Amino acid sequence: MMEDWIKFGQGILLVFSINDYESFEKIKRIYDKILKINKNKKPPMLLVGNKLDLENERVVSYSEAKELAESWGVEYCEISSKNGFDCQKIIEKITKKVIDLQRDSYHPPSP
Repeated sequence: MMEDWIKFGQGILLVFSINDYESFEKIKRIYDKILKINKNKKPPMLLVGNKLDLENERVVSYSEAKELAESWGVEYCEISSKNGFDCQKIIEKITKKVIDLQRDSYHPPSP
């Protein structure tokens, strides 16, 4: 099932918990799987650190996550799904990336 989501998804949010290092490591494996399934073609993606409301329990630093995102050529954002902080912002960002890609790849028929 996940393979179908990866293969046919038009935009991907790679979400991990900032207070769970294992989830951060798992995202790296998922990213590798995305590249493998899509034959190294990257769909629009964002790396998202969740649970910003648990900042005092943070184990994945902002700089470490940002560095990973930059190495992948994607944007990094942090949110709190519990209190809704910046959740709409990431939906808008990934939607814009998908629309921009579709617009850039659209070639109208010749008259």
